[in-house]
Amino acid sequence: RWLRLGYGDHYPIFPDLIMTGKRVRGLVANLTLGFFNLDISKGDILRRVESDTVKTFPFDSLAVEQANDNTASYGAYDQNRWAKFLRGTFTRDLLVVRPSFGKREGAHLGFTYLKSKDDIASIVYGGKPRENLVLGSDMLIPLDNHNVEISGQAAFSATNNDITTGTFSDERIDSIYGDYSESSRNTIRRVRDIFSNFITNNENLVPLNLKNIPTLAYEAGLAMNYFNNYFKFTYLRHGNNFESFGQSFVRTDVVGFNIIDRLRLVGNQVLLTGGY
Repeated sequence: RWLRLGYGDHYPIFPDLIMTGKRVRGLVANLTLGFFNLDISKGDILRRVESDTVKTFPFDSLAVEQANDNTASYGAYDQNRWAKFLRGTFTRDLLVVRPSFGKREGAHLGFTYLKSKDDIASIVYGGKPRENLVLGSDMLIPLDNHNVEISGQAAFSATNNDITTGTFSDERIDSIYGDYSESSRNTIRRVRDIFSNFITNNENLVPLNLKNIPTLAYEAGLAMNYFNNYFKFTYLRHGNNFESFGQSFVRTDVVGFNIIDRLRLVGNQVLLTGGY
């Protein structure tokens, strides 16, 4: 009753800013000890699809081929030839860990860690391999037998859109950002030093600086359920660069509020719903 383990395809549910509705092929584990709970999901969310070589040609024909089709992808095929190819899909691994304190369906406070990364070695020709890190927290306070619920969640993401070259050095920072001030380059170095233990750091990392925190998302809600009427008010802010590989449907670059009201009629057989 306190431990569940599984292996195969599963659809784990975590705070919806971070992960929901995504298929994971791998391990799922849920530990329930009353006051302390632990949820883990580890596996692949994208399967490997090998690239397809369209044609090969001599090295000296590269300029002509690119002029004929500048939308295609090209790469070295062997010592004497280049290849025109259709890009494949990298295997994408994912790990989500969420410890929480309190009852699963009652008052609780949770913390979520998500790490996802493309496997560069999984295919020969691919696009730009990516990596994603998300840290989040969520809480629920139910009152009056769940007729009143106060909820909230927040998440911060960091995404590297091309990890091919790995983490950059001080010299590469100075070379790439030579036009920046010394203080700005020092900020980039500090961000690299902080996050390099968790995610590949180079010029493709978002965010490179934390001004206005563009990868922060949060929501706070109040729900009430009385007299056959369900009402919920949510205030939210989703940064324009927030991204989680475990959640494909979060609307970003938005701040404001949502209101929903649902009236149950005729013995719950008719529902009248309005939202703004």
